Amino acid sequence: MDETNKPEIKPEKYGVKKTDDGYKVDAKSLLASIGGVQGFIEATIPGLVYVLSFAIWQDLTISIISVSVAMVILTIRHFMVKRPASALVGPILGIALAIYLARRPEGQARDFYLPGFWTNAAYGGALLLSVIARFPLIGVIVGFMTNQGLSWRKSRRKVRFFNLVTMLWVGLFAIRLLVQVPLYLANDIVTLGFTKIALGQPFFLLMIWISWLLLRKVVSSEQDGILDK
Repeated sequence: MDETNKPEIKPEKYGVKKTDDGYKVDAKSLLASIGGVQGFIEATIPGLVYVLSFAIWQDLTISIISVSVAMVILTIRHFMVKRPASALVGPILGIALAIYLARRPEGQARDFYLPGFWTNAAYGGALLLSVIARFPLIGVIVGFMTNQGLSWRKSRRKVRFFNLVTMLWVGLFAIRLLVQVPLYLANDIVTLGFTKIALGQPFFLLMIWISWLLLRKVVSSEQDGILDK
C-alpha cells in the first residue's frame, strides 16, 4: 500500500500523545481524547440539565425545553471558541433523537436514554464479534496508530493482549447496560440520569488509562521495535 494512502488514525483521539520518545498517556492527552474541556462540557451538560430539571419539576416538557436551551447555548459557545462544526453533528443528532423518542405519542421521559442503550449495545457487540473473529478491534486501532498496520497479528503475545483489552471495553459497554437498563425498566429516571453521567466520560477516561497500562509494553519501541522514532 502506498504510504500516502494509508488510513490515518490520530493517537490523540484515543488519549495517547505522540512524543519524540514514542507514545504516552497523561492527564492532558486523556482530556484531549474527549475534545478537551469544551468536549467534556458538551458531552455532559445536556444530560445533566435534563436529569436535574426532571428531578426538580417531574415534567417532561420542562426538561426538554431546558435541554434544548442548553444545546443552543453550547452550540453558540462551540463556535465562539472556534471548534470544528463537525464535532457538533453527533451530539446534536443524539439529543434530537432522544427528544423525539421521549416526545413521540407512545414515548415517556425515560425514553430519552434509549439511544444510549443502542449505542452501547452496538459498540459492545462489534468489539465482542471482533474478538470471536480473532481480529480484536483494539489491535486494529493500535496497529494503525503506531504505524505497524496488522503486523501485530503475527505475534500471539500481542494478539492475547489486544483480545484482553478489547474484552475490557466490551465489559465497559456491558456494565453500562447492566446498570442502566434495570433503572430504565423501573422507571427510575433520576437515578438513571445520574448513573449515565457517572458511567459516561469519567468511566471512558478510566478505561483508556487502564488500557494504556496493559498495552504500553506491547507498543514499546524499545521492546520490539514497532514504533517509528
